[in-house]
Order: sequence, then C-alpha cells, then structure tokens
Amino acid sequence: MTSVADVTDQLRQILAELTGQADLLAVPAQTPLLREGVGLDSLRGTILLTQVKRQFGVDVADEDLNLDAMATLATLAAFVAARTDRAGRPD
Repeated sequence: MTSVADVTDQLRQILAELTGQADLLAVPAQTPLLREGVGLDSLRGTILLTQVKRQFGVDVADEDLNLDAMATLATLAAFVAARTDRAGRPD
C-alpha cells in the first residue's frame, strides 16, 4: 500500500526540483500549490502533472477534470496515493 506520507515526500522532491526552491522539501502538506502557496503557474503545474504521471502512473488531468486534486500538496498526495494503490503499482 502506498502511503500518503511517502507520496507527499516524493511530491515535495518534484516541487523542489521543478522550482529550484530547496525550502519546498519542508513545505507543510496543507500548502496550496497555486498562487499564494507554492506559487505554481500554469506551465509549472502542467510540468508537475507530467512528472506525477511519469513517476506514479497517475494521469491527474484525465481523472480530475476540475483539477480539485491540485488544491494543496495534501490533496494531490491523497489523490495520487489512492490511484496508485488501485492500479496495483508497487510502493
């Protein structure tokens, strides 16, 4: 079973690499990903979703048309963890 905590840590790593901001490795899980939080713009949000699909095999944009899962780091991690388990992917 994939833990939300593990996915959260992996997403933090992706965000830090994507933005070049090492402080994102310690960002709280309830931090918004867009605007006032992490501050992802549409391009970086798209790149994040591409990395999520590559690393976890989860196509967030295809499964979540309103992209509600992108609200916070925690919502994205929970969304990915739930679908990773359902797909039977290894931890």
